[in-house]
Amino acid sequence: MNYKSGLLFCCSVLCALCVMAAMAGIASGADDDMNGGNLSEKPGTIEVNGNGIVYAEPDIAKVTIGVITEASTSTQAMADNANKMTGAVSAIKSIGIPDKDIQTATISVEPEYASENPSNSGMIYPPPAKQNITGYKATNTVTVTVTDLSKAGAVIDAAGSAGSNEIQGVTFMLSDDRQSRVYQEALQKAIMDGAAKAKNISTAAGIADYKLKSISESGSRFPVYSYEGAGGAMMAKAAAAPTPVSAGQAKVEAGVSMRYTFVPQ
Repeated sequence: MNYKSGLLFCCSVLCALCVMAAMAGIASGADDDMNGGNLSEKPGTIEVNGNGIVYAEPDIAKVTIGVITEASTSTQAMADNANKMTGAVSAIKSIGIPDKDIQTATISVEPEYASENPSNSGMIYPPPAKQNITGYKATNTVTVTVTDLSKAGAVIDAAGSAGSNEIQGVTFMLSDDRQSRVYQEALQKAIMDGAAKAKNISTAAGIADYKLKSISESGSRFPVYSYEGAGGAMMAKAAAAPTPVSAGQAKVEAGVSMRYTFVPQ
């Protein structure tokens, strides 16, 4: 081998060794990362859920009242029902409830039956009972939206005095605007609650520096409270004395999920 050829061979060997050394270094670095090396360059996380609760007085009540009538014919049952419901709605309007806040909920008429089951002692299972129509029942209900809660009881009393003989209940809720305002307040409390939890966790764990990385709503709750009536008995009581109606308070909840990052020591 001449001098020039030998020199080229040596250079080739040296280059190959350099490449192999570089590849070994990369592999060694990857192994270090997999085995927990360079932890100071990897962020840790703190994940918390925050919850906020606000109590607010409802500003809307929905009162559902009805009229039930019975007659020998469906036509008569509906006619009697219409007359009584007209009187009940007029009475409700007379205390200051506008037309737009009175909405028909249900209208129905159905037959009423009396069963005849002929005796047949020779049969183990008697034949199906024969059903005879004895009359018809008509039902009409309306839902009244009350924005002045002091009139909720008066609506029941006025309807009962005018012929309504059914109450399905009173539902209390927050109007859309009030619900939005209260929810925003609950949401702020939820964020403060999550931040306080993250601070406590970081302090207990000895984490000096952490930063908020992401936050999202995780849930909300807008309850509706109902007061159930007692049918005709409730309406009879309403006619005898003013009906007290209490709205109480609505519990509005908001939730958030928060994620913090920190550099482990």
